[in-house]
Amino acid sequence: MNAQTIRAEADARLYRELSENEAVQRMRAAIDSQPGGGTRRSLLARALRLNGAIAPDELGIVEHCREVLDAELDVELYVYPSADFNAACTQPEDGRVFVLLSSSLLEGFTPAELQYVVGHELGHHVYGHHAIPLGALVAHAKDLPRRLVLRAHTWQRHAEISADRAGLLCCDGDLTGAASSLFKLSSGLRESPGQGRIGAFLAQAEELYAQSQSDSEQGLAHRDWLSTHPFSPLRLRALREFARMFDGSGQTMPAVELACQDLMELMEATYVEEDSPSAEAMRRLLFAAGAVVAASDREVHPSEIAALRSLLGHGNVPDSFNIEALRGVMPERIQAVRERCRGARRAQLMRDLCRIARADHRIHEAERAELASLARALDVDVSLIHETLDAPIELD
Repeated sequence: MNAQTIRAEADARLYRELSENEAVQRMRAAIDSQPGGGTRRSLLARALRLNGAIAPDELGIVEHCREVLDAELDVELYVYPSADFNAACTQPEDGRVFVLLSSSLLEGFTPAELQYVVGHELGHHVYGHHAIPLGALVAHAKDLPRRLVLRAHTWQRHAEISADRAGLLCCDGDLTGAASSLFKLSSGLRESPGQGRIGAFLAQAEELYAQSQSDSEQGLAHRDWLSTHPFSPLRLRALREFARMFDGSGQTMPAVELACQDLMELMEATYVEEDSPSAEAMRRLLFAAGAVVAASDREVHPSEIAALRSLLGHGNVPDSFNIEALRGVMPERIQAVRERCRGARRAQLMRDLCRIARADHRIHEAERAELASLARALDVDVSLIHETLDAPIELD
């Protein structure tokens, strides 16, 4: 078993599809034509490079993951100051790959947890995920077919599944470190969970999956809505399916892929394209509520408009809004969603509204209050709003 044989099937398939797309190729060429370099200089100036004298154990973890994943380039490890648990891996530069860890994560994660995190980040490099210019695709969504932008987001979710598997491979198939890492990333708690807490986290995955299945109207799928990134109980559930490859139970990759496909379907937002009265009601409310939420801090940021357009399409979202008029139609649109959409779909809508509020990387209290009021009007648990808005910046 190696990194290439465990790559998520949908990740590889959508990666090929996007790589062959002319618009993606043009964006990639434009990025490659720009002056390169500078990443290492910036890191040396603003972060601390960890070497054998400073962090020998952490450097040993990096080397272990590099060997397991057969990463050919040199890897440099950096730590930067941040109160959030976060990690990232950069594009290669001059024969080097840079793995970044926040100071909180470096200090708060055990060696087994760090092994999973570093393996996850290097997995993105090994699979070439940085070759798909997702940021550029989102930034230029108004000029691109909506289907292309949505496919890119779908690919990103499956790319995370591949990186998760790479992280578990670096843990020799032991789910403990990976599960503990996901628990900390989802909860923000620093203490490593025992088996009881991990069991409760997995039980939460089962409950969420069952709830998603029972609430899904007419069998329509919806996204995991506990966070803005799939670091959630459902993600752990998908990783547990893969971990069974290592426990002697006879689990096969085709079976893992089928289980993963079932889970990922729950994370898809189909109402943005679906042709049904309930989906139309959701889109109408998303437009009005998205604008009202974005304007609640007295400034609609361009990134918030871009986030709304990524869901509804550029042609359906103007450059400016009549906020008072939209606020006036909100009650009837809320009522339409209440009448036509079941609980899980209303929660999905609230999750997307949170995504719009987070697009400018800041949450104003007025935005939080507006979202909480909407959640109550839709009979959605307000804790969902706080969990989604307060989710830490996710691993890349």
